[in-house]
Amino acid sequence: MIMQKAVLMSTAAAGLMLFSTGCATKRHVRAAIAPVENRVGAVEKRATQAEADVDALEKQLSQTTEVANGADREAKLAKSLALTADGKAVAAGQRADGANALAEKSLTRISEVETTFGKSIDNLYENLDNYQMSRSENITFAFNKADLTKEMKEKLDSFAATVKDQKKFVVEVQGFADPVGNAAYNQELSQRRAMTVARYLSVEHNVPLRRIQMLGVGSVKPVADNKTREGRMQNRRVEIKVYTLPTAAKAAPAIAKSL
Repeated sequence: MIMQKAVLMSTAAAGLMLFSTGCATKRHVRAAIAPVENRVGAVEKRATQAEADVDALEKQLSQTTEVANGADREAKLAKSLALTADGKAVAAGQRADGANALAEKSLTRISEVETTFGKSIDNLYENLDNYQMSRSENITFAFNKADLTKEMKEKLDSFAATVKDQKKFVVEVQGFADPVGNAAYNQELSQRRAMTVARYLSVEHNVPLRRIQMLGVGSVKPVADNKTREGRMQNRRVEIKVYTLPTAAKAAPAIAKSL
């Protein structure tokens, strides 16, 4: 019995010692692990922060890349517009050069025409001195009238027939009036009478206007006595004269073409 108690006591002591030893070990382990866990926690915290920082940097980098891409697109667009503008400027410059060349050519041509025309005019007036009157006709008008009667038109028809086949001629048309009334009105009336005759010759008989010289003289240069009715009637007239270049006269080639 005593023996059994001793054994039990020994066993209990051994178990107590073992329990005490196990508790001490756990405390030691916890004490040893705690700093490690703290360091691991700090490392994880720093890792988490670093990951967040990386995400932020990646976001900033993405935004920066987008801005850079936008700037690049703007730069390319600006370059394209510059090239287009440059091309348009070159085209405009070419058109301007062409216009200048055409203007210079036109001015040269105008100068040549003016020179030729000037010489032609000089020759024309020089040759007009050689023209001689070949026929004349008088048409008398009623008081204060400027329209043509049937008899007047018949006279003009006969007159136009004589110059129909002429190549070199000038028609001189002068209108007159009697002195009755206002001088300014008589001047205008004589002009209308001359114009009526010139229009009839041009429209009805195709006499070129360039061959017709027309003037309204008024009541000056009467051919009869204005104190009589018959004399005043004769003074209300239009004188038509044809001047031609005699065959023997030598006309300049340029004038021969223009007349």
